[in-house]
Amino acid sequence: MANAQAAEPRDPMEPASDPAAAYASPLGIVTVTTGDPTAMRRLLQGAFGLTPSLHTLTGPEAAAVVTHWGLPPSDRLEITTFSRPDLPEAASVRVIAVPPSTPSSRPGYGAAYPGGLGIGFPVAGLQARERIIEAYGFRSAAGVMAMQFPRADGSLYKVEEGIYEGPDDVLLLGVDRQELRAIGPIDPALGIGGPAYSSMIVGDADAIVPLLQDVLGYERRREFVFESRGPAGGLQVPPGTEFRFQQWFAPGASTGYLVVMDPRDAFQPAPASLGPASRGITMWTFEVPGVDEALARAERAGVTVLRRPAAILRPEGGHVRSLVLATPDGFPIELIERAGAAR
Repeated sequence: MANAQAAEPRDPMEPASDPAAAYASPLGIVTVTTGDPTAMRRLLQGAFGLTPSLHTLTGPEAAAVVTHWGLPPSDRLEITTFSRPDLPEAASVRVIAVPPSTPSSRPGYGAAYPGGLGIGFPVAGLQARERIIEAYGFRSAAGVMAMQFPRADGSLYKVEEGIYEGPDDVLLLGVDRQELRAIGPIDPALGIGGPAYSSMIVGDADAIVPLLQDVLGYERRREFVFESRGPAGGLQVPPGTEFRFQQWFAPGASTGYLVVMDPRDAFQPAPASLGPASRGITMWTFEVPGVDEALARAERAGVTVLRRPAAILRPEGGHVRSLVLATPDGFPIELIERAGAAR
């Protein structure tokens, strides 16, 4: 009798947990603070296919947001939200214009510094997308890279990835998982979806666990160690730099996840404050059923509270109660409760 064919190892990014166990939504908004809003729009709308929506806040409403988010002083905020309305599972990118003289917390795209690093998009046909990105004037940091990632049983699967250098030291990534499920929904006509994850550099991958696990209720679905190829790999660190690499998901979710990377011995302190007072990826936003419950979880877990719950008018519209926490390195994590949500 012929031997039974072994079952294909399971995709390590597929959920096996109950969505009801989630304390917070998948990643909702990645805030980017930019000194060049025209170039950022060309990148996000032109090269990556997102739809812009312009919002202006003035007077007391602007002042409340400036104070709560820690923005440079201003009585008028020009904010553009980039999204894929046709793909509601995708995250949005909120772009806030600041003076070009505002410092970057990640000069030269260096992956040794803490804070927000990049935003990842699902792509079908990465070579074609790279030509589009380059036609809009943005440089590939390393070309299309074919990589192999481990499953729990030790087998490997192939992924193609491209890393692209945007304004304000922000990296955008395209990911083609080949025969496996994409990291988020893809528009087949365009061959690209909306933002599916955002990545962060941390000084200690263990120290961030209370925030992600105990406050957000996220699950660590995968972890391994890899060695960087140095500048040739797009991360601007010495060749052979070891990174602890983790992927964190909301229970039941298959997109809207977080990548946490710890560069170990190569880690360097940020040259400017983390958050919207600097340029770059400056805040992540998640929805929660109640910010008071989230605040209680944060206090029990010993997580830093930057701003206690306050009512603000979101640039995208609608009043929310917003709580801003911080990672151990000081990167802001906003939790919002929509008006009328159960408390």
